[in-house]
Amino acid sequence: MKNTVKKATLAWSLAALLAMVLPLRSQSAVQWQQDIAVLAALIEKHHPQPWERITKEAFMHCREQIESNLGRWSREKITVELMKLVSGLLDGHTEVRLDHQDNFNLWFPLRIEKFHDGIFITATDEPHQQLLGAEVLRIGKQAADAAYQQVAEITARDSAIAARRLTANYLPNAVILKVLGLIDDEKRLTLEIRDDRGKKKNVVLPSAPWRMQNNWTWDKTMVPGNNKTKTIFDDRLGRLPLYLAKVIPARIPYWFEFLPKERLLFMQCNSVGNWRKDPFADFYKRMFKVFDENSKDIDKFVIDLRFNEGGNGYVLGPFVQEFVLRRDALPRGKLYIITGASTFSAAPNLIGQMLKQTSAITVGDIASGPLNWCSDVLDFELPNSGLDVKISGMFWMTGHAMDKRGYYPPDYYLPQSFKDYVSGTDKPLEAILAGRALPLKDILVSQGWENFKAEFERRKSSYPDVGAWFPYTPFDLVLTAYIDLLGAGKGSEALELAKFNLLIHADDMRSCYGLAEIAKELDKPDVALPAYEKLMALEPQMVDARESYHGLLLMKTFDEKGIEALSTLFSELSRSSPRTVNRNILNNLAYQKFSRGQSAAALEIFKLNVALHPDYANGYDSLGEAYERAGDRENAIRAYQKALELDAGMSSAKEALAKLREKKR
Repeated sequence: MKNTVKKATLAWSLAALLAMVLPLRSQSAVQWQQDIAVLAALIEKHHPQPWERITKEAFMHCREQIESNLGRWSREKITVELMKLVSGLLDGHTEVRLDHQDNFNLWFPLRIEKFHDGIFITATDEPHQQLLGAEVLRIGKQAADAAYQQVAEITARDSAIAARRLTANYLPNAVILKVLGLIDDEKRLTLEIRDDRGKKKNVVLPSAPWRMQNNWTWDKTMVPGNNKTKTIFDDRLGRLPLYLAKVIPARIPYWFEFLPKERLLFMQCNSVGNWRKDPFADFYKRMFKVFDENSKDIDKFVIDLRFNEGGNGYVLGPFVQEFVLRRDALPRGKLYIITGASTFSAAPNLIGQMLKQTSAITVGDIASGPLNWCSDVLDFELPNSGLDVKISGMFWMTGHAMDKRGYYPPDYYLPQSFKDYVSGTDKPLEAILAGRALPLKDILVSQGWENFKAEFERRKSSYPDVGAWFPYTPFDLVLTAYIDLLGAGKGSEALELAKFNLLIHADDMRSCYGLAEIAKELDKPDVALPAYEKLMALEPQMVDARESYHGLLLMKTFDEKGIEALSTLFSELSRSSPRTVNRNILNNLAYQKFSRGQSAAALEIFKLNVALHPDYANGYDSLGEAYERAGDRENAIRAYQKALELDAGMSSAKEALAKLREKKR
């Protein structure tokens, strides 16, 4: 049997070497143009949102750049540029794959992965095991971060942040590294590394043939090569932490364990679907039976999705309903989901459903899959090159409609560092068990603004890239400020949160609008007016914002400078913005004064309005009401009569006038 395997391996190696030398498909520029036209047509025909994250013009510009170089570029260069073209759609399910492209089957025998604290070698073939655990400082001719970014640009991803899921698949590919200009010779790769003693050195690795396997990094022990492999975990396989124990060396789709000492029910779901050995429904019914029997002894129920890259999302509905049925037994602070860079597709689908229907809190690293995404892939082959193309066929939304991020940042951000990974430290689970994994919004609502701000600053000091990990969209914070805080009578905290929202999301229209409206409602014109001005700079055609701004500006002018200044400003604004600055806005201002108990001020504005608009029946009706409130019966009668002269059918004026005349009798 061993000899048979060796012969097969040798035969494959010889075939792969020949493939690197001999042309696979002789393809003309015209044939490439045909393939590119087919590719673009397939995307437009089948993708539900092709231009959601890139404009069609930008896509076509990149396409034209490729077509203009077809006569000069090699087959490999064209292929890599097409990968980059399609990855520019920023859809993690839509991609050009290298399946069956034997001219790319040349690899360096190591696994390079990115963590929060750097880029490290986590596995190699046996001859290069001395590199295990080394930090990579340079890859070929580029600094490691820059090289990583170049490779990331050809991978399918929903955002730049989400590139970590697949970039490791292509980093050791000799052909790709050469096409991208990172190396000059496909046969050798020079790395600058820092070993575990902190010593820097250069190492050179040879390439060797290996047949491309899609998403080979899914297997944490795999290395692209035909030699035996070594990983950073080989000497501790019996001492792995809970979250790695059923991932390395072999991955189990899903499993759970009740840990009475920790008062923890831990479920790890590494794939969404039905495992033949243990169908999903049978599995989770068994798990919930354990929970029901021990719920009083369970403080934390944790679902670990760190290594879950998706599967069949259609099985999730009944699973989520089991949590819904136990909502009372799983209050806020008891149910958690752990996320990671590999959390993708059906896994964020589960997260989105759980966030909507349960009290779940998310903890961990940023998930590569967003809550709103495209998937349900259709598989195509380009006619001349044979390139394999995957195109999303459906759009899914489990997050808020305003969430356009191509990733999911958890409630409590704890990124995966190499130091923790190699040592077996599980910071997300530690934080959950210690009760530290609190969402910022929970702190705000239960502990107040000052505690929210202090906790935010603490997290910011640890992780300065706030724009990446901050969990809430601008609209999330607007709703929290307006409904949860202002609606509960916490006006000062609502205002502080609205200011904070604009600080975090400085160029977002909703952040500006939220602050402006909340400040207006709290009668804080000095805060509201600059927010409206910024909003109108961002969206100058926004009518309702312009109307609110002008109304507030007119009110402030009246309060500070009086009726004549109001009249002057009104005349100026009505000429430049007649749609929003008109007789109705003055009437509204006067009624605002009424609502604040300022009847004399209201009367002044009503009088100005009819002076400026003598044919405004409703203005005279409102003026009559003001006189009536002031006890000036005669002027009230005159005003209502004038209103009826202008509009004989005005019922409010008729009724008011009749009542006044009845009182006179």
